[in-house]
Amino acid sequence: MDATKTRRSFRGLRGRQSEQHRQEQRTEQSASKKILEVALWGTIFWGIIRLTAHFLNLTPYGLGSFARPILAGIDEKSLAALGLGVIFLFVESLIVSAIFSTLFGKLRVWWSGLVLGAVMLLVAGFFFRIGNWEMSTLSTEAAWYLSYGLFIGMTLTLEASDEE
Repeated sequence: MDATKTRRSFRGLRGRQSEQHRQEQRTEQSASKKILEVALWGTIFWGIIRLTAHFLNLTPYGLGSFARPILAGIDEKSLAALGLGVIFLFVESLIVSAIFSTLFGKLRVWWSGLVLGAVMLLVAGFFFRIGNWEMSTLSTEAAWYLSYGLFIGMTLTLEASDEE
């Protein structure tokens, strides 16, 4: 009789552990989908904002400038550069969203996205020689990166708090 009770309780324990494992897998898949979704919509919206700012001559850096590492001698204003720039912006958004989700996913402060945007601005400034920028370019780039970081940070933070 005791062996039957022990076997039943073991089955129940195993069932609860497998259910917890399935729930953890669903949460990881949901987080991966959300990171992909944030990267996609961030690329679309902030790509349009970047194109508009470049069209209005608020910044000399259009979407083609994201593809500078590959564009050996190709004009940044060409259609190929634009396409590569969109791909690079998506990959950058995907990487930054994954890093943010990993490092700051459980942090519930609104300004973490601003810190992310500032770090992205410093990284971009390093590659585009931030010391040579005019004040108008600096302010436009700072607004773009800070708002983009805020979008990524607040979206992922809100999604993480909704899942709990």
